[in-house]
Amino acid sequence: MKRLLRALTERLGRKFLAACRSGIDVIAQANGGGVVFLGDSLTHLGRFDLMFPRTMTRNLGIGGECSHHILARLDPVVRINPEKLFLLIGTNDLGSDVPASAIAANVGAILDRLKRELPGCTLHLQGLMPRQRKFAPRIQALNAAYERLAAERGIAYIDLYPSFDDGSGELVADYSYDRLHLSGAGYAIWRDLLRPFVEAP
Repeated sequence: MKRLLRALTERLGRKFLAACRSGIDVIAQANGGGVVFLGDSLTHLGRFDLMFPRTMTRNLGIGGECSHHILARLDPVVRINPEKLFLLIGTNDLGSDVPASAIAANVGAILDRLKRELPGCTLHLQGLMPRQRKFAPRIQALNAAYERLAAERGIAYIDLYPSFDDGSGELVADYSYDRLHLSGAGYAIWRDLLRPFVEAP
């Protein structure tokens, strides 16, 4: 029974990812431009169209994704040719015990390709938010690596961590319903942090 449930779960997961990627291909075939949000479930669940109603936003988040998944699906992003792009990725890598060096290498490769193929796009790399306290040292170390990656490439780095930290290295309880994904209050904080960058000319 456990084997059957695992097989069904994996099959449903593959169908979900295929549907998400198909939807992203449809977005890429529409008119280009706008502001792209690229990432995992934190991005996927964000209603950026409501957060920034005067901005044409495109949500390219897919739940469960790691940095290597993003690196493998940049073609539709390039086809969209956005004016701005906001990348948030890495928390699922940490949950899967991927070394910080490998995550940083993937993110660096993502940024390098986007910068090379989207010269007119303003790129933004976001630092990871806190989650359960046990992840705090690894998140802080990875965020430091992200900040270096951004500085080396002349890309804006957005430090989300302090605004979501409860003071102990854990995500503020009111900002999440499971110490990982954001509540409405958490998305409101994120919106306020992103607004100066999204709405900048």
